[in-house]
Amino acid sequence: MQNEQQKMSIKVLRHGLTQWGRYWQSREYGQGHASRSACDKLGEIRGPSVIDFEVPSHVLTYDRRIEALSSGCRRALRVHYLCQRNWALVGFDSKKSYLYWLRRAESALFE
Repeated sequence: MQNEQQKMSIKVLRHGLTQWGRYWQSREYGQGHASRSACDKLGEIRGPSVIDFEVPSHVLTYDRRIEALSSGCRRALRVHYLCQRNWALVGFDSKKSYLYWLRRAESALFE
């Protein structure tokens, strides 16, 4: 029974992350913000950004939780949920490395 509840919880987490990724994809691609995609810019160092639009509370919750993770975890989550799993674009050495960081990020968020 506990294993079933754990699976449901990870399922809920992944659903929330999917919504988070879709929201940021729609902001990037739907609003014409930049000539380069966010996936293309993931390797660059980012400074503090200013957001001039209202972000839904559930998206902000995931943003805060993801920001607390290590850079490898954040990159893996962005690759998986924003960049259609194009792991080579962000600089992962292999698919195995990308999956390791993705599982580590999901387990950290699951706790």
